[in-house]
Amino acid sequence: MMIGDYQVQGSNLQVVGGLRISNEELSGASSATDRAHKGFKPKTLTVSLQIKQSQPEQLTRLIELAEGVDKAGKQTVYTLVDNTAKAMNIRQVQFNDNLSARESADKRLWQVQFTLAEYRSVPEKVEQRQPKKDPKKQQADGQPIGSDNQASNEPALTEFEQLLKQIDEQIGPRETEQPADDQSADNTASAA
Repeated sequence: MMIGDYQVQGSNLQVVGGLRISNEELSGASSATDRAHKGFKPKTLTVSLQIKQSQPEQLTRLIELAEGVDKAGKQTVYTLVDNTAKAMNIRQVQFNDNLSARESADKRLWQVQFTLAEYRSVPEKVEQRQPKKDPKKQQADGQPIGSDNQASNEPALTEFEQLLKQIDEQIGPRETEQPADDQSADNTASAA
């Protein structure tokens, strides 16, 4: 396994790949099995190996990699070369969760374990490529809400209010109501 330009040293290296699929149960208190798919989380690789205590520099180097940050203070992203990672389509990783080093019973070895998380996973890239939704252009039942021709100080109408407005416009003004121009013409005629 190569993390960046470092060939991981040690013996009994084992890599366990993980893919977390996020689902939400829709059944409530019932026994139904309906679930809503919420997406895929970044893949992870849990690595375990043994390092001889006579070679502490190997453990020190792993810890330095885990603590690595760039000039901006962000956690370092490493290119990973490993068969399991290749099979899972993982190219770049960051150290994730924790790195543990436990002494073996005979004190000759450290049992080392750490987790690498996929950086910029395929689902994340796909999500970022999708066009951003403009909140002003949302639609309900095919009718634009907050369209550009609507006055900005006018509150958005509910569907029921829109229906009432359409009916009101079709019926027209009441007989007792007259347009302002007609009233002014009547007032001048009666004054003469």
